[in-house]
Amino acid sequence: MRITEQKNSLSEEDLEWLRGTITVTKMLKQRLIVEFDDDPDIEQIDFSGTRGFYLIKSLGYKLYQFWFEDQRDYEDFRENILAYKLSSTKIKDDK
Repeated sequence: MRITEQKNSLSEEDLEWLRGTITVTKMLKQRLIVEFDDDPDIEQIDFSGTRGFYLIKSLGYKLYQFWFEDQRDYEDFRENILAYKLSSTKIKDDK
């Protein structure tokens, strides 16, 4: 048996229940699409510090959309994903 605590994580079914609410309106304004170089293990991304609801939606192989209710969560995630990108990008040395 496996028990998973969802905490602030929403499913697409939850989103249907919340349709037309201020929560969804906020989340629609704070979305990011991320295309990863390698297929990520989404379960390993730490969202434990989120202040509001969030949704992770797979758009295809290595392509994900992240929705956030709280603007601070959106900004934190964006900052972290950009830092990750910079740290994993190989820089050519033309010397």
